[in-house]
Amino acid sequence: MNLRLNPGVLMKNYGIVVFLVLMIAVFALLMPDTFATSGNFRQILADQAVPGILALAVILPLAAGEFDLSVGANLGICTITGIVLAGTGLPLPLILLATLALGMLIGAINAFMTIVVGVNAFIATLGMATILAGLNLLLTNSTLITHSSDAFSALTGLRLPGGLQVAVFYFLAAALILWFVLERTPFGRYLRATGLGRDAAELSGVRTKRYLAAAFIGAGLLGGLAGTLQASRAGNATPDLGPEFLLPAYAAAFLGATAIRAGYFNVWGTVTGVYLLAVGANGLVILGAKTWVTNVFNGVALLIAVSAATLVQRRKTRALRPASAAAGSAPAETPPGQGASTPA
Repeated sequence: MNLRLNPGVLMKNYGIVVFLVLMIAVFALLMPDTFATSGNFRQILADQAVPGILALAVILPLAAGEFDLSVGANLGICTITGIVLAGTGLPLPLILLATLALGMLIGAINAFMTIVVGVNAFIATLGMATILAGLNLLLTNSTLITHSSDAFSALTGLRLPGGLQVAVFYFLAAALILWFVLERTPFGRYLRATGLGRDAAELSGVRTKRYLAAAFIGAGLLGGLAGTLQASRAGNATPDLGPEFLLPAYAAAFLGATAIRAGYFNVWGTVTGVYLLAVGANGLVILGAKTWVTNVFNGVALLIAVSAATLVQRRKTRALRPASAAAGSAPAETPPGQGASTPA
């Protein structure tokens, strides 16, 4: 299909990319000496490495038709754990191993509660987030904690040619790996089939419980990675760290479901969503907007993203309905976040 001859298809699949470019252009015209600088753009890229990895984390449960509301708290406790371990002088490899293992353990517990016990994922992960918030208070003694490990700080503080922080490349590497897994492997197809309809997928021979468990554990691993990088980059943590990362992550994921592969939770759409939110917040702050505007901006973006993703999915369902009726076997799809993903 020639996108140049079909602007409707271009806007449907790349609308938020176009909007991101336009937003950058507008802010650059309004603030050429502050916003449109290489230093500001490098800072935006670096600042979104951790939130971006967390946004990638939420894609996995969403693709399987579930929500994981503990990813923000997972980031928080892994950040705090990393700082505590760095303060003991533990070698960097052991800190990384411990924080990543903790993230995966949290994901495994979520999987156990959801799959084995049968608790609704929304409730199970919300309960986990509450437990982790309490443990954060225990580990920090309800005070700000810091670390002074140069080796741990160098994990994200290193600057590469061009002035970019190495954390940006961690984000890019995570995105590339997750894209390959979701789009180029049988795991990705079966995970989307699980999100489409578990009963139908099981009748087709898909072991949906395994893929759902892998989704929660994978989300926990990425949450642990995000927390580790946050600990290294910030060097400190407050007892209530974590929940503020949750809403932007879901906003970016749902924005991503409206782009690149509209109607599907996908990696590059999510990456675009991450930077759209970041550019919007950065431009508004430089313009002089109050700090509360960022929260309002992210909340409005989430509502718009969910609404747009739902409308895209409804349009796709209506388009497929005649073919489904003719075939007599194709299942109906549901909005993203409610089992929307389809086999690739």
